[in-house]
Amino acid sequence: MTNKINLVINMSILALLIYLSVAVKTLQDKVFPDPNVMIPLVNSTEQMNDLNYNIREFLNNALKMAIEEQENQ
Repeated sequence: MTNKINLVINMSILALLIYLSVAVKTLQDKVFPDPNVMIPLVNSTEQMNDLNYNIREFLNNALKMAIEEQENQ
């Protein structure tokens, strides 16, 4: 029974790795159709603003967590 569970887990991990590699390859083909030129994925100002907001929020949350950890020590 344990061997079957291990086999299922290993096959699931393999399937996820294959899916991830295909997704990364697709993204790479979209961003780098020519090896010498990079095409930005953000095409509009709204998308760029969303990206900037998400990056700022991520960094702010990371700083807050670091400050809280420092205060707890």
